[in-house]
Amino acid sequence: MKKYLSLSNNNTKLLSSIAENIKKYYPIGMDRFHPEFMKFPGIKQASDIICANIGPPDQKPGPFTKKWRSLMENLRKSGADIEGTTYGFVPSFSADLILESFEDDSLTRTKRIAFAVSMIAPFYSICGIDETSIKEKAPGFARSYPAINVVTASPYHEFENDFKEIERQIKRYFPAYRIIPFELCMKHIEGVQTPFSMGQDCTVYNAFFNHLFNFYTHMKSRGDRYYGNEKNPNIKVVLAPPPPVKDD
Repeated sequence: MKKYLSLSNNNTKLLSSIAENIKKYYPIGMDRFHPEFMKFPGIKQASDIICANIGPPDQKPGPFTKKWRSLMENLRKSGADIEGTTYGFVPSFSADLILESFEDDSLTRTKRIAFAVSMIAPFYSICGIDETSIKEKAPGFARSYPAINVVTASPYHEFENDFKEIERQIKRYFPAYRIIPFELCMKHIEGVQTPFSMGQDCTVYNAFFNHLFNFYTHMKSRGDRYYGNEKNPNIKVVLAPPPPVKDD
């Protein structure tokens, strides 16, 4: 069953900021094939930001691009196996830290940390991923069928140290940015599509990052799915001593 994010009545700063930026950049209730979709001011603004950062190789890098490159260079100084994953016209820079990789004639198995920093809003995402890809070989072609087996949503077990280091470095270069908890990333937004939506309501992750989790059964996860979440300021817990015991 799909979980949906409400764009109203949000009672934390993070939820309010997510809702405000979604309404800023995406037309609500409009199919991406509608003639007016690409004319929406927010879509045009997001496209301009993306073009300014993901352009021809000879294009002068903007301030955001410079920060991302510095982040990547700093992570690689320790010898970390970092692979860029910013593919296509998407609203974020992204990369993987490869922790383990195994390959034989029938499959590939990878353990990695996927992280992304949005270009259009002050958000980032980090999560551990265990993934397999089944190989198919036939005369004249080779094909593979990848699947994310499980996501680790917070600093947890074998992902803990590297997760924390990536987060520390992101905060160094993007100090005003907030992590979006995985639980929120996977929530759909009713009536909202991105330019690359596949005829369905997009997720928060789609809106700010990319389409990495489009085919992931996201209930299968480890760690804290709410990692990075704020406490609701309207909910107050008062600790009081137990009531006195009455004598019979």
